[in-house]
Amino acid sequence: MQALYPLRFTEILRNYEFGGRWIAEAFDKEGLPADHSLAETWEVCDRPGESSVVRNGALSGTSLHELIARYGEALLGRGIVAEHGNRFPLLVKILDATYPLGEQVHPDDRLAREMGRSDTGKTEAWYMLQTRGGATVHCGTSAGTTSDVVRRALLGDTSRDVMEELPARPGDAFLLHAGTMHYSRGGLLFYEIMQNSDITISLRGSEHPAGTAGRKEWAERTLRAVRVVPGHQCRTRAVTTASGVNRVSYIFACRHFALERLDLAAPYTISCAGDRFFVLTVVEGAADVSCAVGRESLGRGHSCLLPARLGDLTIVPRGLCSILKGYVPDLLHDVVEPLRAAGIADDAIAALGAEPDSNPLTELVARPR
Repeated sequence: MQALYPLRFTEILRNYEFGGRWIAEAFDKEGLPADHSLAETWEVCDRPGESSVVRNGALSGTSLHELIARYGEALLGRGIVAEHGNRFPLLVKILDATYPLGEQVHPDDRLAREMGRSDTGKTEAWYMLQTRGGATVHCGTSAGTTSDVVRRALLGDTSRDVMEELPARPGDAFLLHAGTMHYSRGGLLFYEIMQNSDITISLRGSEHPAGTAGRKEWAERTLRAVRVVPGHQCRTRAVTTASGVNRVSYIFACRHFALERLDLAAPYTISCAGDRFFVLTVVEGAADVSCAVGRESLGRGHSCLLPARLGDLTIVPRGLCSILKGYVPDLLHDVVEPLRAAGIADDAIAALGAEPDSNPLTELVARPR
């Protein structure tokens, strides 16, 4: 069987009304359309009818779905297969919201099942790469908001008015647990990582049945998906550790995914020891990824998947380089323990999970050492 290596994929493109030309202008991506807007590039994805296709090496032309069927645990990792089987658990995107992102919410796993959907629920997170002046993100529910307030807002098509509005600047991150209402007026270019789900519930009353009875029924049904936690925190606060001249920043972490930012000026080693895969996305500069089976060059805006049993590999930056590293964590061993060892305080570790009531990091750091 062909040995696995760092896998690059051809992006799956999405053209929605909120997109512009920002992705094409900001990154060194090949083969993007030159004649129209582009809202999203799906960097790594395996969904029914939409599976990323390898663009490099001996496995070129093979879909991620086919690779998972062929390699299973060697690609995904022991921990991933134990929890998710052979279902790829993540969807990684780059998103251009030049124009407004509509008011929406995503269900949790329980509600997705009750809706009869084959998808899981959808917790997602945004990491701002570039923003335009005055850009903001509306998310969650503002202080004093109750379920009755949300119900009236849905009926009045004013849901954005009961969300917390936060400024959005490069480097800001927002962890949107399932059930978190969200919206933006636009002016955002961001990296997005989420559960592998495509269930979206619109909060725009104008898009739903007219008439009092129909609208009320829609509002009650929609309210089931909304988590009302007045004044809850969606923004996370990164914590940074040093490794010589390199810096590793933990951006956010939850049970579904974690994200680190590697700011590299010297070679950096990652160990793919068999428990989980990693997805790398270069956001600044360029680098070479070298391992026992070869080398792959990554430019700005390029992503690759590191199979779980790849072994040790070295990222060699060409000059200064910044890379996002997304994965499904064991929160205790991959987040809490290494950050404690680096001298990071427990409250700062817990803040990587945003709001306390949906944040397993809060419970983990509270356990006796």
